[in-house]
Amino acid sequence: MKKLFLLALVLCAGLTTQAQTHNWAELSELYDTELYPLAKDVADITDKVIAHGNVISIVKSTGTTSLVKELDKSVPIEFFNYKLLTSTGRELKLTDPLMANKVVDKFFDVLRRVKESSKQDDKKEIESILNSL
Repeated sequence: MKKLFLLALVLCAGLTTQAQTHNWAELSELYDTELYPLAKDVADITDKVIAHGNVISIVKSTGTTSLVKELDKSVPIEFFNYKLLTSTGRELKLTDPLMANKVVDKFFDVLRRVKESSKQDDKKEIESILNSL
């Protein structure tokens, strides 16, 4: 009975993880309809977030981290590549859908927390949230 319960638990955990991962088309739509508008809203609140074109940048005390969505012209269909750029000049291509989802989720989390904290007008908390990225 214990083995059956553990098996069911592992299978359910696997399904839950899969349900949270978006495919490339869903990720592109999520970026356009939710993440980028949220970044624009937060950019109006603080100068530590910049949303311009297909780039969302978060300025931290240690530098700037940017998420870039760019059209891949090497394929005949509309497909977007995602890159993570740092202020040290590192460019990390997010070719793995799981990693791209993690990065987008992290940006979502940080931007949501900043927007919620801005309602209380607590600049130190906003600064610490942005530096946590």
